[in-house]
Amino acid sequence: MPAQPAPHPLPYALRREQLVLAGIVFLACLAGILSRPKGFIAVIWPANALLLGLLLRDRLLAQRPLTWLLAFAAFAAADLATGASVSSALAMNASNLLGVAAGWAYLRHQGSSTLDFRRQHSVLHLLAGSTLAALGSAAPGTLASVHMFHSEAWPTLQRWFAGELFDMLVILPVVLAAPRGWPWHWQWKRLAQLLADAPRLPFMALLVSIGLVYVLNGPGAVGYLVPAMVWCAMSYGVWGTAVLTLLTCTAATAMLLATGVVGFSQRLVQEAVSFQIGIALISLAPITVSVAHQLRARTLRKLRFALNHDELTNALSRRTLMERGSRLVQRLALEGGRMAVLMADMDHFKHINDTYGHAQGDAVLRHFTTLVLHNLRAQDLFGRIGGEEFVLLLPDATAEQALAVAERINRQMREHPFGQRNGAALHATVSMGLCAADPLAPDDSLEKLLSQADAALYEAKHAGRDQVRRHMPVAA
Repeated sequence: MPAQPAPHPLPYALRREQLVLAGIVFLACLAGILSRPKGFIAVIWPANALLLGLLLRDRLLAQRPLTWLLAFAAFAAADLATGASVSSALAMNASNLLGVAAGWAYLRHQGSSTLDFRRQHSVLHLLAGSTLAALGSAAPGTLASVHMFHSEAWPTLQRWFAGELFDMLVILPVVLAAPRGWPWHWQWKRLAQLLADAPRLPFMALLVSIGLVYVLNGPGAVGYLVPAMVWCAMSYGVWGTAVLTLLTCTAATAMLLATGVVGFSQRLVQEAVSFQIGIALISLAPITVSVAHQLRARTLRKLRFALNHDELTNALSRRTLMERGSRLVQRLALEGGRMAVLMADMDHFKHINDTYGHAQGDAVLRHFTTLVLHNLRAQDLFGRIGGEEFVLLLPDATAEQALAVAERINRQMREHPFGQRNGAALHATVSMGLCAADPLAPDDSLEKLLSQADAALYEAKHAGRDQVRRHMPVAA
């Protein structure tokens, strides 16, 4: 599937994607034709929803008239290949394309965050766009059917609209929420790992609920699916939920058709319309729950990050650093491990703020944080404990390793040019104090190590700044 709007580097790449799109539409039309009872509207017609979804994912394709022309050709070719007359193929598939255009005209104005289901109102826009697409296809399709096949206008309009709304609401979310790119661009190993790690119980509950639909059936049988679908929505993300919703709604429809609970004959138009619209709207429930669950999880992650990190630099906050650092020291002390502590302080930081402005001073602090994080390992801790003071905790690091890290950070900071004033570049420097416990003693604490690193930092400041000094324990 095409990626979010991106320039195609070569004309043939665009042509290839247009042809692939037309091929998908052609195959989807054949699938719909196979579900079409003789002389009646198809039970399921995936082509329109697939085409609309793919055009929304790649706006550049949609902006090329040739794309629409090829899509129409694919619609007509499928009908002609299965025995339809030329006039019927042209009229009916013009209706299909008009429906896609109606949905496109509305949904194209929605932002990528809405179409990617990263907004709570995404489902409402999906419903509005799908309704317009269904009406845009059903109205001209009904006129063509009345004129060419002498169909009854009102029943035909109802059936066409209900079928198209069902297709849009169960298929469009799958296309829009799918991973970026065409399927051959997807990271299949990662998707397979996510599938292997996914919880099994919600899916098993869904299978049981589908079985209940078949065994108990009845007009309200689709309601048996809702609890399990909501459980899946909280477990599998928006795309996984959309895929399961499509499969579940399609399976339930097929089973209720097979058992005769619902039918698509002319005498059961009201029942069929009611069923299709009902199950289409039910399909929105798990998508809505999944979006809300996803947004809640994202908000909680942001809140936790804000609580644990310094607002300006994104280094750990003093409280979080002390809590995590204390637990780390206690664990390493019990294991007989080692710990190196670096305390860093910006040189002449008040002068930088007074001379270059606080905005430039903030830029210096942010750059220092970025520089440090690029030099640390995943297990290291780094936090801001004061205005221009920072602490680095390096578990399982020797004094020599920590000294090498400190001197590299010190050099990189010294060599980085910041803003200029009167033609002179600003070069900020940092002083550091190092304390290394190898191994940690049972009575060592983070406060004790920080005190020793702070004493070494004091020595570095008094020795001229822009250097690293190590705390040397006094011999007994």
